[in-house]
Amino acid sequence: MKRIITVFTVMCMLLMIVSAEGILSSAYEISDIDFQDAVSIDCGTIYRVSVEGNGEFALCSFEAPESGYYLFEALGDLCNTSIFNGNRYYEPVAALYDSNKNEIQYVEFDQYYPEIKNNAPYAKMVQWLKKGEICYYKTALLDPEMSGTYIIRVISSPDLVFTYSSSDEYEGYYELYRYAGTSKDFTLNGSYIVSTDESLYTPLKNIPLNVIGLGAFEGNEYLENITLSYDIDCIASEAFLNCKNLRNVNLGKNVFTIGYRAFAGCDSLKSITIECDDVILEPQCLGYDENGNKYSDFIIICNENSAAEEYAKANGINYTLLKSEPIKNVTSKTSMKSSATTTTTTMTKITTAYNTVPNVNIVKIPKVKRASIKKVYKTSKKKRLKIKWKKISNVSGYQIKCGLNKKMTKGKKVILTKTNGTSKTVKGLKSKKIYYIKVRAYKTYRSENGEMRRSYGKWSKIKKARTR
Repeated sequence: MKRIITVFTVMCMLLMIVSAEGILSSAYEISDIDFQDAVSIDCGTIYRVSVEGNGEFALCSFEAPESGYYLFEALGDLCNTSIFNGNRYYEPVAALYDSNKNEIQYVEFDQYYPEIKNNAPYAKMVQWLKKGEICYYKTALLDPEMSGTYIIRVISSPDLVFTYSSSDEYEGYYELYRYAGTSKDFTLNGSYIVSTDESLYTPLKNIPLNVIGLGAFEGNEYLENITLSYDIDCIASEAFLNCKNLRNVNLGKNVFTIGYRAFAGCDSLKSITIECDDVILEPQCLGYDENGNKYSDFIIICNENSAAEEYAKANGINYTLLKSEPIKNVTSKTSMKSSATTTTTTMTKITTAYNTVPNVNIVKIPKVKRASIKKVYKTSKKKRLKIKWKKISNVSGYQIKCGLNKKMTKGKKVILTKTNGTSKTVKGLKSKKIYYIKVRAYKTYRSENGEMRRSYGKWSKIKKARTR
């Protein structure tokens, strides 16, 4: 798709926004949205939207030309300011509503640093729509008091949709935002170049893919076998939720975070091998169905005295050790006997593969202390919370996660912040809502192949606060 926006298209879009009542409003509340006056937009067309502050937003309607996944995008446009020498972008947010006017998705811009070149705030949503189905696409600026412009479009979603985050002018990482493909066997490589067909802008190239994002493969009915590269270090919450036909998962050795219910509801997945000793396993990430019940025939294969072994014991899940033959079952002796033959055969193959791994340069993964939140409180401005935490020495940064419930599956936000501070103001929250907050520190290091990775500490205890 060409990125050039014709003057005619721009003027038409601006004219529609200015002239239609209800498209620009002075509040964010859904009760103030007039869906009847939403401007119709076409698939594949790029529009430039202008807002004048005071909480104004643009509301568009979109009708799917064919059944499939669609990518809704909003890109911040350059702001004319001397503070950042013209390299500051307006920060877009977006929300999606179904034909019944119910909100189905909300997203803010990706993490970015204004001083880094080729790095813009970029909000995206992926949604499955049937042919002829209508939805409503609302876009605005993160700071309701700002005036500026941003670019929006809707396109047929590529199989892989990424989120990009910069660490500095030379380093960054990708997160897999959504997989919309139909492959049975899929290998997720570590490095990608995002083309202009996939994104409204091109970030730094040859950057490693470190994270499988929240719900990235959720509900995929085609996937049976997946292999993850060594670059993947984090599998976020519900990443593979309800992948009913997923049978085999080959994790990279450097996966050291598996999020809440990451593999819940994977009925065909009978075992998983975890080689990382210090892996962080969040509740119900392995061995549970979609309703939170344990599978009786699921087995974790891991190292002795590892975090995975502790998880198996704590949850009453069958497990076996990588370097030994005996099978341990903390649930019942009957279940252990019934699964002994099958598991021993599996372990013979795994042990052979383990012993034939070639010698490589061993990189010591840095240990990171657990973070501790000092205080969370509302600010003088609406829809914001201020977070303060205790400083941890020799770390690269902090990750903040917040949501509308303790498990942070609703209204979830994840933010990375630099080390030159022990506080952060989180913007763009919902008004007069209780948010649950937790923080963890991380330290970057180079792997044996020279790629930049992150080692995370444990999450802090959760604290909560109500927005103004």
